[in-house]
Amino acid sequence: MGRKTVDLREMVKHVGVTGNFIKQDKARCKGCGRCVNICPMELWELRKNKAFLSEDFTEKCVECGSCWLVCESNAIEFNYPKGGTGVIWEYG
Repeated sequence: MGRKTVDLREMVKHVGVTGNFIKQDKARCKGCGRCVNICPMELWELRKNKAFLSEDFTEKCVECGSCWLVCESNAIEFNYPKGGTGVIWEYG
């Protein structure tokens, strides 16, 4: 049986101006690629042995915090967006 993929973009709506709720310290980034591998929205990429976050992440991120959780070098800081803004899941 084949693997079923789900496009999360069809299940979320973004509300309000979230601000920069993800910050990265590039000096601490060791280029391990864990954030690249875990992000369900494919917002991270490796360039020249450093991870880079997509400039439009505030519009596409589903706020799961996975990138922050897997970063062993503590190069990523994650805070949920301010109240009343962010992702609304539209499922069902």
